[in-house]
Amino acid sequence: MKTLLHTTTFILLTFMFTSCIKVVNTPQPVISPLAGSWVLTSAQEGDANGWSLFYAGVENGIFDLYNDGAATYSETNTTMQGSWYINNVNSSYYDEYGRFYNGPHQQLTIHVSNNSSHSSIDLNFDYVYVYGSRFVATYFNGTYIERYYFDIY
Repeated sequence: MKTLLHTTTFILLTFMFTSCIKVVNTPQPVISPLAGSWVLTSAQEGDANGWSLFYAGVENGIFDLYNDGAATYSETNTTMQGSWYINNVNSSYYDEYGRFYNGPHQQLTIHVSNNSSHSSIDLNFDYVYVYGSRFVATYFNGTYIERYYFDIY
């Protein structure tokens, strides 16, 4: 009887101590796939029937997007600072091929400015999709879909 009591006590104590271990998992910071340095490699407008290149005016610069939401744009003698963010939305949009959808997707906004030169860049994209070292963003201007391809710098 004593052996059974000792064995039962030992098993219960072992179970109590092993079941009371608290493990704290520290959440890792979310790193956006868009954080990094990007250059605009192509700007096009069109629809599902065809696309034409156009000059967006930011092809010669570098966009630096930081995990904290800060953004800079640097070109020869100009540096602009500001912010960027991605919204998860459920609305209508055109994808990079000119196809219309209504559903969940991500929107991208980049705003940078330089107060001394009174310059600013405001990019508001209806749709953004990341392909590793490249991302595409679209915007419907009321007549055509504008499609922008950015590559890692």
